[in-house]
Amino acid sequence: MQRLLSITLALIFLSSPALVGAADPIASTDACRLRTNRELAREQRLYRVYLFGKKKAEDAEIGNVRYDRDGWAWIKKDDSGTPWRNSHPDHQSLKWSDGVMDANDEHSEIIPIIGIFETKRVMTSELIPYLLQSIRALECRTAALCEASRFSEIQGGNDPVDVGEVQPVGCIEFKDLQTWPECHFAQPEPGIKSQADSRSYCDDISNQLLRRETEQLKLAVEYDAGFRTLLQFAGNFDIFLRELRWPLTGTLRQAVQLIGQLERIPCFLSSCDSAPPIQQ
Repeated sequence: MQRLLSITLALIFLSSPALVGAADPIASTDACRLRTNRELAREQRLYRVYLFGKKKAEDAEIGNVRYDRDGWAWIKKDDSGTPWRNSHPDHQSLKWSDGVMDANDEHSEIIPIIGIFETKRVMTSELIPYLLQSIRALECRTAALCEASRFSEIQGGNDPVDVGEVQPVGCIEFKDLQTWPECHFAQPEPGIKSQADSRSYCDDISNQLLRRETEQLKLAVEYDAGFRTLLQFAGNFDIFLRELRWPLTGTLRQAVQLIGQLERIPCFLSSCDSAPPIQQ
């Protein structure tokens, strides 16, 4: 009986695949592109937070959209106890309160934060160095992500691998980066076309992102400069009106009183006698 059981177990193990429990590779061109888009979008949102600021969830306007650490989008629908709804069509029944949204926000470590454009009592020209530093930081961070994408191309398996230190040209070192399993094209055999697509896609998308953000930053600077100039002019004009109000009012009152007293002055000209009499 024991011999029969041993033979049965041996047949089971021999008939099973060589890699028992091994998961299918998750890497594909579409999955790699989706992961690239998600990582670059996260950096774009972080960059804009430093430009325009971010309030707590309870102070956010209705219609505001935020993302959690897993990349899920949440939209504020109303002012109820659980105003935040998941935007995914299959998870719209999920509701979060303001406190839960703040705790799970992708920027929970820094919110609330005052943006560069929210700085008061300064001219726009004083903000230019900080704005340039922000767009440069976005450029460095996207370059580091593309380096991680390129390092992922030669990896295999479904687990992320530590990249180590990455230092793009002209940038500081980035540490604690990991590869993207969706871009591990070394399994089961190297995918040359997928690797080439991943490399060119990350570079193209990051360059498009930087060009678009640069143009939008120019537009934001122009608007901010005009708005601050208008506020400065309005403030100075308001001060001018307050200072001019009482002297001008007093002068007009004195002029009215003077006109009323002119009729008391006698007329010694001949034209006064030739004038028609005043009808009573």
